Amino acid sequence: MIFWVNNPFDNLPGEGHRIQRYGLLCRALVRAGHDVVWWTSDFSHPRKRRRTVAETPVYTAPEGFQVRQIPTLPYKDNVGFRRFRSHRKYARDWKRLAIEAVESGELARPDLVLVSWPPCGTAGVARLFRKRWDCRVVVDIMDAWPENFYRLIPGPDWFRDILGRILFSGLHREARQAYRLSDAVTGVGRTYLELAARYGCRAPRHLCYHGIMRMNNGAYRYALDESEPLRLIYVGSMGRSYDLRTVVLGVRRLFAAGERVRLDLAGTGPREPLLRREAAGCPAIRFHGYLSNEDMHQLLADSDIAIVPMFPDSFVAVPYKLADYTAAGLPMISCLTGETERLITRYGAGTLYRAGDIESFCAAVRVYTRQRSRITQESIASARIARENFMMDTIYPEFVDFLTHLCR
Repeated sequence: MIFWVNNPFDNLPGEGHRIQRYGLLCRALVRAGHDVVWWTSDFSHPRKRRRTVAETPVYTAPEGFQVRQIPTLPYKDNVGFRRFRSHRKYARDWKRLAIEAVESGELARPDLVLVSWPPCGTAGVARLFRKRWDCRVVVDIMDAWPENFYRLIPGPDWFRDILGRILFSGLHREARQAYRLSDAVTGVGRTYLELAARYGCRAPRHLCYHGIMRMNNGAYRYALDESEPLRLIYVGSMGRSYDLRTVVLGVRRLFAAGERVRLDLAGTGPREPLLRREAAGCPAIRFHGYLSNEDMHQLLADSDIAIVPMFPDSFVAVPYKLADYTAAGLPMISCLTGETERLITRYGAGTLYRAGDIESFCAAVRVYTRQRSRITQESIASARIARENFMMDTIYPEFVDFLTHLCR
């Protein structure tokens, strides 16, 4: 069978960074004997710059699938008009390039087209392909658009909900069509599948969390001597959705109070300059930038506690970093409620704090500086989350079986 996958955000093979959801899915489809084309952007979403992974926009990855990069308007912020404009043009150009490739004989017609949500626009193009080529359409929900934009509206939750439905009525309509008119809906969390059902989706639905390729070193964290600093780590974007200012100010406060603590921040984003200013003069806080896959794994292996500082109103279900952290067997300090909180609590793999509350964050850190024996126990629990929920050799073959069943 011929599968097309469209996601413009994930790292590409050959870029030197961790293979994420769509790279793992494409690889699993190839291993199952299918022909795969991954349509993506020539603009790196996490690094906000042009990709340089290949000399031509079309190349074959070592894993055996074809990568086709679509020219994309750059944007600096994850939330803003320029990003929406970029997504709209991306969808239009995909439609044009795909039709040209099929009509010229360069590509065969797909049996199934899977598009991630976001971006907006591509689900509608996929439905046009279904009408034209009689293929199946699957929408894979990565994020709750437009619900996660409600947090930009000032005021109480009830006001945000009312005004958000008015301001983002066009996106709500597009999301409703994406969920209702697809042949199936998949998602990175149960939260998103439930959201699709509330929009009226009656198509088959499948849960597949973000996958991990391996357990880092297979080693658990052990209680450190109290003379050693407690090593905290954050890996990911530095944007509006993340409560990183609370984390940075909390570590500053703890260090000034004589606590032995260290914070490593790996990644980049629009809030990085602000965070660097807040951390200035504090030797306990280090910025590492956007790391290679191996350097990221090494930094995780050298850490004791991982931070999940995402605002609850971001509507994130289970972020990529949860898979990375649990693969490293790291206990977690988190302010993300919902599905992530339920996973951490059910397995006993971490401690929660209130988003935006510096003292609450400091209290969560002190749990480990005062009771270092918790680190080993929660490390074992964290690794168990990874083994039972995120192992790619289990969850992606199941994902592939779900997709191929739709084509049959």
